[in-house]
Amino acid sequence: MSGLCQEIPKSSFHFGERYESMCMKYVPLTILLVAFSSHMQMVRASNGLLERSIALTAQLNYKQKPFQEVFKNIRNRCNEALNSSSENSLIELSGELIAYQSNNLLFELEMQRAHTLVICKAPKKAQKILQGILPETDSQKREWALLSWQASNASMDHQNASLALRSLSAGVLQNLDQEEITVGYRSDGSSLTRSALDLLAEHERLNGRCEAAAKVLLAGRRSGALGAVRMSRASQCLEGLNVERRRDLLELALYEANADKAWWLVGDILRLRIMLDLASGGDAKVLKQDLEKYAKQLDDRYTQWELIRSDIRREEERILLENQLRSSMKYAPDQ
Repeated sequence: MSGLCQEIPKSSFHFGERYESMCMKYVPLTILLVAFSSHMQMVRASNGLLERSIALTAQLNYKQKPFQEVFKNIRNRCNEALNSSSENSLIELSGELIAYQSNNLLFELEMQRAHTLVICKAPKKAQKILQGILPETDSQKREWALLSWQASNASMDHQNASLALRSLSAGVLQNLDQEEITVGYRSDGSSLTRSALDLLAEHERLNGRCEAAAKVLLAGRRSGALGAVRMSRASQCLEGLNVERRRDLLELALYEANADKAWWLVGDILRLRIMLDLASGGDAKVLKQDLEKYAKQLDDRYTQWELIRSDIRREEERILLENQLRSSMKYAPDQ
């Protein structure tokens, strides 16, 4: 041992052994007490920082309260100006909002200011406010994206409207298929909504990006009437592309739909490819075989019948399918 616990000659009373034992037991305890003391100092310092942070936040919130009242008042006056169709009042009120400049406005207040500008029919000014806002949390990013779309849409700014919706998707277009956005109101006050996916496709098309619009539409996973409308719109966009580019795009969409087990969409994409290939003078024989294979897997007898109804070599098979279709319609339960 070194220091206090250096080796001591052992006496008949074994004092050296006892001293060594005490050192082994209590020196670690001393070290522990020092460490604990340091830890407590760190905790007290941390608590002090937290208390100061809370105090600063409370002080900041207190200073922001007047802005909340001002924005609320302007918002109410804007609604009154809208009801009276007073364009001059709206211009004056939007000017008041822009005049309130502060580097310390909280995210919520900046969003309120931008939203009030949209209400006051000044969406371009709202866009400028939004460009200076940096959302941090997921909920803030969502709120920012929705208001940014609203301002861009009101400004007829299709490029920034598309960017806002893509931000809302978080990089996954299928997310927009589950997102319904209010686009207006009925006479009874109820909201009119549209799928964010369809809105994105429309903005891309109006921005002259028809290929991008087709990609968006083909990323949808809705069946039924909406799915059919999307296929129709996608086909219109795809007609302007060269054959190779169109084939690549549809191959990718077909692969993704197959991976997602969206069988109805697989069939729709194959039908679309057949229609476009035939329109461009191509041979759709292989595609028809693929579609028939999928139709058999899904027990889609109508599609099977549709594919062979003009093939005289398969007349017997066609008649069998027709009888099966009539039978299923006869015994189908009343809706």
